[in-house]
Amino acid sequence: MVNKGVLATLFALLFSSFLFAQAQILQNPVDYKVMQLLGVKEYRINQKFIQRLFDNQGYFLDETGQPDLYKISKTLKQNGLLKLTFDEPMELEIAFVVQDNPQAFVSALYDVLDAMGYYYFLVKQSLLDERQFKFVLSMNTEYAIDPMLLQEKLSEYGYRVQSIERTNLFQWNYQIGLLDFKYPKASALVLNEPQRKANLQGEYWYSVENGKEIGIKSSKEWYPKIVFYDKEFNVLEIISSAKLMRGIQTTLPKNTKFIKVTDSYLPITIKNGLEVVLQ
Repeated sequence: MVNKGVLATLFALLFSSFLFAQAQILQNPVDYKVMQLLGVKEYRINQKFIQRLFDNQGYFLDETGQPDLYKISKTLKQNGLLKLTFDEPMELEIAFVVQDNPQAFVSALYDVLDAMGYYYFLVKQSLLDERQFKFVLSMNTEYAIDPMLLQEKLSEYGYRVQSIERTNLFQWNYQIGLLDFKYPKASALVLNEPQRKANLQGEYWYSVENGKEIGIKSSKEWYPKIVFYDKEFNVLEIISSAKLMRGIQTTLPKNTKFIKVTDSYLPITIKNGLEVVLQ
């Protein structure tokens, strides 16, 4: 019979080794981020393989010395460790926390999800206080959102993913930071240079750096609707006409950065194109 004191000592040693290993993970920022992405269970199962993959810790740090989440998630995905497929359609819940300009972030996020093929989702929670904005989405799907692809798409809008934590395969948490808001759907207007473009949806986006007026012409009559936004995507002014026109000339509100042009009633009316001049 094994002495109870010996068993207790062995257990204590094993438990101490476990705590030491966990402490090392917590002290290593790259390993800790890997564990957050995979979940504790998957991390432990593949710990030796993961340690080999991330042996060169310096490569997985960004210019500020912080873990580079894009490189980390890309490496996990390329090596088959980032499991995103469900056995059957399940409810996926994704929480986003952002400190800057919730309106701009929500607009960008909807565009990003649409581009990734996620068209149907519910807003489960929307909470704004003086410190941050929390936005929780729920969707029924067979696939979790690819964190590598999501980072790529959000970066096009000027956002950087600061933290990703997977509670389980069906629950993900993202901490988002804003570097410099961009709107890739918007074409840059240059002073006194006419820009001609067509859009099958009849919705046109432009960005401006200067100028005082904008002139817009259509090949057919339409009911102009023009929305002006500042750099943080706050609406400055909306011009909406109930009168059919071929063209419209209007003054830019102060601090205009982005402009959306469409038809007040039926956007596809102007799907064949517009000519826009910034003056």
